Amino acid sequence: MGSRNPPPSLYDPALRATIERAFDATWTVLQARDTFRDFDTDNELKTELSHKLSALAADGVTDAIELREWALEGLSGHR
Repeated sequence: MGSRNPPPSLYDPALRATIERAFDATWTVLQARDTFRDFDTDNELKTELSHKLSALAADGVTDAIELREWALEGLSGHR
């Protein structure tokens, strides 16, 4: 039986920085896909993206590029 690594701590400064980079990269892609949306005031989408990235990181995804790609796939209705 293999051992499991403990889930990463969302309070780890390096992971927080990675999540922030993934958020910024994902946000840029979303803006490019929908030029008519007012992204400055779309707090619902910001919250949804933040929750999605945090959940992915808690599940062990810790690479900014992978976080971005998985988040883009998981955001419903924002493609």
